[in-house]
Amino acid sequence: MSRLHLFALLIPIVTLAGTARADEAEDEKKQELLKELGGFDNSSLEFLSKGLDYGELYLKAPAARCTEIIAQLKALGVGPTEEVFARETFMFRKAPERCARYAGLQALGEAFPAIKEARSAANIVNGKNPGDAGATMWSKEGVTAGKACVDALNAVEAKGAVMDAVIASVDPKMTGAQTRTWCEELIKSSAALAGASADADAAKKKKAHDRYAKAGAKGDKLEWLVYYDPDGDGFTWYLSPTCKATDDPKTLAKAKVLIQLWENANGTWRVRKLTFKGPKKVKDVEREFEKKSDAYRFCK
Repeated sequence: MSRLHLFALLIPIVTLAGTARADEAEDEKKQELLKELGGFDNSSLEFLSKGLDYGELYLKAPAARCTEIIAQLKALGVGPTEEVFARETFMFRKAPERCARYAGLQALGEAFPAIKEARSAANIVNGKNPGDAGATMWSKEGVTAGKACVDALNAVEAKGAVMDAVIASVDPKMTGAQTRTWCEELIKSSAALAGASADADAAKKKKAHDRYAKAGAKGDKLEWLVYYDPDGDGFTWYLSPTCKATDDPKTLAKAKVLIQLWENANGTWRVRKLTFKGPKKVKDVEREFEKKSDAYRFCK
């Protein structure tokens, strides 16, 4: 047999082998893409399971990649009834719906930081009454966080966010739409508390001011007495040189030296001594002592 005849016989064999390898590579590519597509749906389910517990971290892959995979699989000849294996296996014809869900959940997740801030603020605001310490500050924070929550949800809805999915969280568990309504209520309740608390704060401030002003305190001394007794209910000071304790406003208004003593968590003592010349503060000294007896001697 001539070399020419031998070469002619080998050509079909080589061609068949090359075709087989191409088919094998194509099948491997198809399986990789089907697995990747299933991964997108698994991420959606993980997001729904975790919710506000950082569920948004599971949706980092671009949503556009999901639709790209569909196009690539169609080009490879994948039919509508081919199964896509995931935590919830589905037919390939359902893939566009699953990709759309992924994109909508990913958009919803963008609002999670604002939602968590609002819920955190609400936990504090809901436990406050007008006049409570921090009520005015936290009620304002409630208004701010509530508005940010509503704005964030409006923004993601405009981007196609899934608003009817229940967001996993501690109670109350709500959908995106329900969360927006809840945040709107937070704004209203926080604004009402802010107004009532501001009135209560003003009444306390007047009470504290009158307590010491009517006793004769003025200037810096009046400011410091009110600073340490913002509610006007009375606050204990120590007087030099005896370190005698008193909260009598008339005595404090006349005192030239006002002293505060605190015991630190480690058992040491901290002393602050304010010296006045008339109503003006002329000296402010703060020291720490190992022993209570040393702290008391500093009164002299």
